[in-house]
This record gives sequence, structure tokens and C-alpha cells, in this order.
Amino acid sequence: MDLRALRYFQAVYEELSLSAAAKRCFVAQPSISAAVQQLESELDTALFIRNSKGVTPTPAGEKLYPLACKVLDEVVDIKRQFKEPSAPLPLRIGLMPFLSGPRLGFLLKELASQVPELEVTLVTEDQPADARIIASNQVGPNEVFHKLWNDHYVLALPAEHPLTRLTKLNLEHLEGVPFISRSFCDVLDAWHFALEKRDVQLLVKARVHTEEYALDLVAAGMGVSLVPVSSVEGRTQIATREVSGIDMARVVGLAYAKDRSLPEALMHAIEQVKKQF
Repeated sequence: MDLRALRYFQAVYEELSLSAAAKRCFVAQPSISAAVQQLESELDTALFIRNSKGVTPTPAGEKLYPLACKVLDEVVDIKRQFKEPSAPLPLRIGLMPFLSGPRLGFLLKELASQVPELEVTLVTEDQPADARIIASNQVGPNEVFHKLWNDHYVLALPAEHPLTRLTKLNLEHLEGVPFISRSFCDVLDAWHFALEKRDVQLLVKARVHTEEYALDLVAAGMGVSLVPVSSVEGRTQIATREVSGIDMARVVGLAYAKDRSLPEALMHAIEQVKKQF
């Protein structure tokens, strides 16, 4: 069984699209189709159902996926154990000011674990960088974007806040409620539009630069704030509530210039980490 075919199968399974898998693997779509057909012939079963929106795994495809992942991971581990110590691999990653939280720390820890020679330097958005971790709406015309995770926005409240008695909030519930605003927020325009449409006036008590600062003030009881749900993970002193009538989300990913490529080992590590989000 061809390892490349397994890798292409893995990409199709995770992307649910032959074209997206081809883009991710940097090959033409016919190569992906041929690899899947080769596996289906070897196993004598269909692995995907093709439809107008992409593909859907069959029960056989669902069964093969964890087995394929295990084989591919073991191959990487074998190569790593017999690989000579490599020269340091410096990587400057630009972070947007709105980005923080446990997922970012987990991502960087896993990359360092899977690529031991990696030396990461985190820089701000105004400094030169090899790659950027950003929201999809910030991707430049000359950048490649690899999705890492989806985030949707919720209202963060102090755990004992009166509004926590409600399971879901309306925007009108926020009228006159102390609010922590963020100067860098990737859904700020949509948030302000929703408030203006409902004629809701917030009582802004503080304006901060990052999600972490906003959450620190929420935990201290200073007010409530709109944040991505992933940024609240592990903060037991903060409660979250959905806000009816708004559906704000972002896609976070890794972007880098089209005219350059990142090391293959790093790209493989990124694909492995994505599965855990």
C-alpha cells in the first residue's frame, strides 16, 4: 500500500473535498483522485461518496482514517529516530494583537515537540515574519492560508454576574451593562453594526488591546466582553453565554507569502496539530 496514497486519502477525509486536498498537498486534483481510486481498488470498497459539495466518507472510509493516521504518524516517528541532528530551524511568526488563549500556546508547544530543531520567535504584526497566525479576513493577496481552527464569539461574564442566570442573552440585555471593549477585534465592525441596528448603548468601562487583557478585567468583575470562545478555555472564574440574533465567527490559520515555502516537516506538523482542534 502506497504511503503517498494514504496521505492523500487523509487530506481528502479531513478537507471533505478533492480540490481542497489537492491544494493542501500541493498537487493536481487528478493525482488525489487517482490515489483514492488506487486505495479503493486495493481494499475493494468505496471510501467516499462524491456529491456536488465535495465528498462524504463511507463507513469504510471512516474505518480506514484512524488506521491511516496511525501508519503515517509511525512513519514520521521512524524517520525522526534515524535522522541525524539537524541544524536549528529559525521561524519568525507574526501574531495579531487580538490572538491569544490556550490554543495558541498548544499549537506552538506541539510544533516545537514535533519539529525539535524549530526555534520560534514571536513578533508583532509590524515586524518582519516568515509566517503569520491570523484570521482569514486578514489574508493578503499574495499569501497562502492554511486553516487551523474555527472560533465563534460569545459574551464573557464574571462567574457571579446576574446575567449568568439566563441561558441565552439578547443584545437588549446589554443596555447599560459595563463593557470591556477591545481596540483590535476582527469582528468589531459587525458587532457595532448589530448594536446600532438594535439601538443598544453599551457602557464602556475600559478599552484594551488584547483578548487576555479583556478576560483579566472580566474575571476581576469590571464588566463583560465579546471574545472567541476558545480564548476562555481553562478560565473557571469566567462564564460564557451565546447572544441571540448575532452569529459572529472567525477562521484562524497560518499565512505565508506565495513566493516562499515553509519546511516540509513544519507543514506536516501543522497538519497533525490541526486534527486536535
